[in-house]
Amino acid sequence: MEGQANAKALPPPPGRYVHETYIVQFPKDQVYRVPPRENALFVEQFRKPVTPKKTRSGGCCCCGSRVLLTVALIVVSIVAVVGITLATLYFIFNPTGPAFSVGNLVVNSGGGGGDKNSRSQYRVSLRVNNPNDKLGIHYAAGDVWLFFEGTKVAAGRFPWLDQGQEESSSVIVNMSGPSALFRRVSNSREEPVPLKLEMKLAMRI
Repeated sequence: MEGQANAKALPPPPGRYVHETYIVQFPKDQVYRVPPRENALFVEQFRKPVTPKKTRSGGCCCCGSRVLLTVALIVVSIVAVVGITLATLYFIFNPTGPAFSVGNLVVNSGGGGGDKNSRSQYRVSLRVNNPNDKLGIHYAAGDVWLFFEGTKVAAGRFPWLDQGQEESSSVIVNMSGPSALFRRVSNSREEPVPLKLEMKLAMRI
């Protein structure tokens, strides 16, 4: 019996671990089942660093204003250059409109008697003068009317004409109108009859 008691009291041989159980008690106020709020905030700061919000600057607005100002300056410059060029050309050439003068008027009364459908023929001789010493004038065909006291007596066409610098040309304009109007004009008075000649011409200098 003593041999057995002594064997139990001997320490374990070296190199062999002894498994023992220990019980550790913590106060209830130090047991945390959920992490405290301060720890969560601390972790979030390291996980997603706070970056300052970028404020929008007015760079785009400034760029748009500069572009509009540049375009406006270009347009104004082009208009100014064109205006100066036209003004310079005008003062250099100094274009002047042509001068017209009536040489004579020949009237053919047409069929006599009481024929209401008869027409009188008018032949007007004009003198056209181009006073420009540096520019020629081109006349397109246009309309011509002959009036007596506001009443249209006859109508015709102005012929095509090209004139050089300081050139004078003779032009014949043929017109026609009702013979009844011519007879009324010629019988109204014995003195010379005042007539007015109107023309609508397209000219290119």
